[in-house]
Amino acid sequence: MEFITYLKQRLGEQVPAIMAEYEGEITTTDLSELENAVKQMTHEVGNEVIQQVLEAQDDRYPADYESCPQCGGPAKYQRRRPGMVITLQGRVYYQRAYYLCAGCGQGHYPTDQRLGIQPGQMSQEVIKLAALVGIQEAFGTSRDLLARLTLLELSPNSIRKACQIVGEHVMADEQALQAESQDLERQREHTRLTSPKQLCGSLDGFMVLFEDGWHEVKGGTWWTQDERGQAQNIHYYVDTAPADRFSDLVWATGFDHLADQVDDLIFVTDGSEWIERIITRHFPQATLIIDWFHACEYLAPVAALAHSDATQREQWLNQVTTDLWEGRIAHVIKTCRPFVRAHLKPDDDPAQQAIRYFFNQRHRLDYPTYRALNYPIGSGTMESACKQLGLQRLKIAGARWGQDRESGQSARSLSQWTMG
Repeated sequence: MEFITYLKQRLGEQVPAIMAEYEGEITTTDLSELENAVKQMTHEVGNEVIQQVLEAQDDRYPADYESCPQCGGPAKYQRRRPGMVITLQGRVYYQRAYYLCAGCGQGHYPTDQRLGIQPGQMSQEVIKLAALVGIQEAFGTSRDLLARLTLLELSPNSIRKACQIVGEHVMADEQALQAESQDLERQREHTRLTSPKQLCGSLDGFMVLFEDGWHEVKGGTWWTQDERGQAQNIHYYVDTAPADRFSDLVWATGFDHLADQVDDLIFVTDGSEWIERIITRHFPQATLIIDWFHACEYLAPVAALAHSDATQREQWLNQVTTDLWEGRIAHVIKTCRPFVRAHLKPDDDPAQQAIRYFFNQRHRLDYPTYRALNYPIGSGTMESACKQLGLQRLKIAGARWGQDRESGQSARSLSQWTMG
């Protein structure tokens, strides 16, 4: 804003002069005291600036009539009335023109409508910030964090409301995206867009306890890589829907990232059947890679069968993981065979599980080739999402997730934005 830039410049110019004319001694006990005092001052000054700017939006002499937003008839100016809006600078109280329509009896505030102000409610910036802290911790803890960082005091219920508002917006955006991704004309337009040369994706699921029992929350992520293989432009999405409906969200978000047009599309997964079905259905051209760390998890239980001595067990494990790293899958399988316990069912025997897994997934374990192509071989981006954005939030101590009696919506709206 031009005025705010001007105000900042003028205030900066005045500070040295104000300090020079100050007759008292300019001292402070420590830097923390100074920082907190300046933060409080700028908070209060900012509140005053917002009030003055809001009131400056009204003409000095308001028009006698404004068009009624309800019926379109003439609404007559009555007087200036006080209003309040919760901003990042605190609760701002201001005056603005009020108009009343004789036709439908509805009143309105043109300034509030023009600026998107909902009197008595949080501003959009407050909603975004409150939701951002609200998804990290319990709402009571988030309230304290918000007050400490910004001096803005909100109730835990207000932070919960902010999370719901943002979650509902995300759900609406995703529904619109799903509809767009199914539109044939939009799909034709997609072929004319410039897509990235490489795009990476991953899918996973984790269990969360809701009021009606345990539910699997399914999550996905898209990202690109720099020349060092570092993840960039990460996008998360999540839902409690069954795999067949979650599949539509995978396609929609992939469509949004031009996954259907990218030259190199790579998925790193744990090899679960529901994940493979979704990928092969929507992105048959994708390269599927088994997450390196997930594959290694099959070898540790076999190592425990191979040697009781810790040193020998570690040596065995180092050798077989080296074989896996170098793509010698047949040798990995051969190394596990001596430890098969034939009297056990395959699902009860770690060696049989490992052999079956490596055999079935052998075409997705070519790690030397993947590394040479600078393909990711670990799904750390997805694992991080599950642990930090999903598990830490949805399994937070004291949290209970279920049906919202007021809106009739499930906790999915909040969890969806948490990942998104």
